[in-house]
Amino acid sequence: MICKNCGNSFEGNFCNNCGQKAVIHRFTLKHAFHDFLHSFTHIDRGILFLIKELFLRPGIVAKEYIEGKRKKYFNPYQYLLITVAVATFLSVNYHLMGPKADANVLTSGVQNFGLQYNAFIYKYFNLMQLFSVPLLAFFSWIFYKKSGYNYAENLVLNTFLGAQRTLIYILLAPFLYFFSHHWYITIGIYYAGWLVYYGWAFVQFFRQKRSAVIIKYIIMTILMVPLIQLMSLGIFYLFFFNK
Repeated sequence: MICKNCGNSFEGNFCNNCGQKAVIHRFTLKHAFHDFLHSFTHIDRGILFLIKELFLRPGIVAKEYIEGKRKKYFNPYQYLLITVAVATFLSVNYHLMGPKADANVLTSGVQNFGLQYNAFIYKYFNLMQLFSVPLLAFFSWIFYKKSGYNYAENLVLNTFLGAQRTLIYILLAPFLYFFSHHWYITIGIYYAGWLVYYGWAFVQFFRQKRSAVIIKYIIMTILMVPLIQLMSLGIFYLFFFNK
C-alpha cells in the first residue's frame, strides 16, 4: 500500500514512515465532528488530557515530552497560542482587568506616558506573557545548567507552563468579570498561584536537590520579574508610545 501522506510503500494499518492510517475516509460532517471531539478528548494528545496532566504533574509532562513521548501529548506551542488567543479575546472584550484608563485624555509628561502604558498593558497583557516565555526559558537554562537541559528543552518546559498559566487566567476570568471592582484581588491570586505552580514544576523537572531548585527559583524570580517589566516598557516605548 502507498501512503497518501508521504508516498511511502508499507503494509499494515499505519504507515511505518509517518504514522498515518492506511485507510483515509472521505470527509463528511460526521467525520469532521468526530475528529473535532477526538482532538480534545482522546486519551493521548487531547487538550483535556494535557490540561489534566499539567495540573497534576507539570514537570514530569515536560520531561516526558523532551525524552521522546511526543505522540502522547498535545503540541505545547499550539496549546500556548490557543490559550493566549482566548485569554486576549476575553481580556479585551470583557474588561477583565479593572477600569481602563483613557489614553486619549490630553495630559503631558509622566502622566501621559503612564496612561498610555496602562492602556497598552490592558490590551496586550497576555501577549506580553507570551513574549516572556523565551526570556523565562533563558533564565531557567542559565540557572539550571547542571541539569543538562539545553535552551530549546527549557523552552519546551516554559511553553507548557506558560500555556497552563494562561489557562489559569481564563479559568479566573468569570471572577474578574463579575467582581470587577475587586479585580486586583483575583489578579493577585493569579500571580501567587502561577509563582507556586512554576516552582512546583521546576522541582519535578530539574535533576537537582529540591532545596537547590527552590533557592535558585526564588533568586531567578527576583531577577526575572523586573526584567520582564523592563521588556514590556521597552516594547511599549519603541513601538506604541505617542510622544
